[in-house]
Amino acid sequence: MVKFAKSAFAAALLAAIPSASAFVAPKTPFLNERIATSGKVDSSTSLNIFAEDVTYGEESRKYRRTVYDFDAWKKHRSQDRFWRNLGNIPNSGIYRGLINEVAAVATISTMACVWNGLTGGYTDFSGVNHDAVITSLPMLTLPLGVFTVCNSSLSLLLVFRTKNCYERWDGARKMWGLMINRSRDVVRMGAQWYDPTTEEKGYVEEGKVFEIDMEERAEKLNRLSKSVWSFSRALARHLTPPDEDEEQFQKDVRERLDPEQAEALIASDHRPNRAMYDIGNAINDLPMHYTRRMQMDKDVAHFEDISGGCERIFGTPIPLVYSRHTVRALTTFLLFLPFGMWGQFGDSWNHIGLIPSASLIAMFMFGIEELANGLEEPFSILPLIGISNKIGVNCDELASFTPFFESTPATFDSSPVPVMATASSVQEGVPKVVAAEEPKEISEPEEVEAEREVTPASPPVEKAAPKFTGDEAVVDALGPKADTPEPLFSKFFTTTTPSK
Repeated sequence: MVKFAKSAFAAALLAAIPSASAFVAPKTPFLNERIATSGKVDSSTSLNIFAEDVTYGEESRKYRRTVYDFDAWKKHRSQDRFWRNLGNIPNSGIYRGLINEVAAVATISTMACVWNGLTGGYTDFSGVNHDAVITSLPMLTLPLGVFTVCNSSLSLLLVFRTKNCYERWDGARKMWGLMINRSRDVVRMGAQWYDPTTEEKGYVEEGKVFEIDMEERAEKLNRLSKSVWSFSRALARHLTPPDEDEEQFQKDVRERLDPEQAEALIASDHRPNRAMYDIGNAINDLPMHYTRRMQMDKDVAHFEDISGGCERIFGTPIPLVYSRHTVRALTTFLLFLPFGMWGQFGDSWNHIGLIPSASLIAMFMFGIEELANGLEEPFSILPLIGISNKIGVNCDELASFTPFFESTPATFDSSPVPVMATASSVQEGVPKVVAAEEPKEISEPEEVEAEREVTPASPPVEKAAPKFTGDEAVVDALGPKADTPEPLFSKFFTTTTPSK
């Protein structure tokens, strides 16, 4: 009995070592060495997943807002990624979040080894086999076939949940990508179509010279750019916890927008709607034809679709009955798995190989469900604020672009004749220089003048007037044929000239 107690204590100690070490949160370096060496870390855009002094959970999600650059992609597809990722298992945030679940499986595996050693026999450190200490109790084992039958069904549950959670993340990412495109497009159209002369007729009258107040143009386009940025920033705040972003949101809005517009946006209940209203006002203030303004409004309508789509993803998770059933099935499967695997490790000392094997399987299978759970609500791991700031920079640059043509007629010192920019060329964006043609004196050729010389007329020849009867007399009474229209009945009758 003493020998078995020593053996059981040793087995429990060996099993407790990985479980105990799992509860210690190791200090881990930044995954992106480039950011760590430069000392510049942006929580909204950096690949800083394993920051020091940050525990796993809700607080760590803000450090998973991944944005890749060229260096990150090179490291992502490097040939040593297999060994590097295996070496990072102790530092993985996903596995660190599964400490309790994996420890539970390891504890049950240890209990199975100890219990079955007491009831079925054990081997001491000297390699001597001993009989069961407790013969009145059965061994805790299950047939492995039970788990083989359930394995396929559990796999389908995990695959379905993971696939749908990824689609939610991918849908949110595509919506914000569409927002980037539409934001750029709205400001681009505003900058290119800004033209007071086309506001009524939709085109510039031929040869009309117009002037544009560039300061007023810059002011109105700057208002449009800031309003477009305010929508993406307001939506990012709308999908982010208040304690994380409210203070920074108010600071950003007051810095970039006019005081009146900023305070109205902050005081709104639904800030994205207020931002879209400001965009519409900025577009209405631009001088352009109404058809072009309608085209810009179509892009603004996409903002409403993006806002509604994000709210749909955020407010409606995957049906809870499915998520709960998947978690229950997976947990039950893994907690009872050590009893089914116990007989497969008969070659190891007191079946101790069961403990690390069951723990490893639990870590990877629980990890699949943890990945799906992390992707189900995608906005807390997407770099929304970084995307919003990128939209602001791009829109400000588009608003600063100026047309190539000048506000006054174009002139060139080297040209001896006056030039002007035509209306059609202004609509295309690049003025075409048209030189005014000088009047030319046209002289007639000598051959034409020779033809105009009058030749002496020959004496007229008297001809006997023909005599006609019937319809022919009517035709003759109308006068010469060349000077009169063709009679209506000429299609049915023909005239004959009598012989002399």
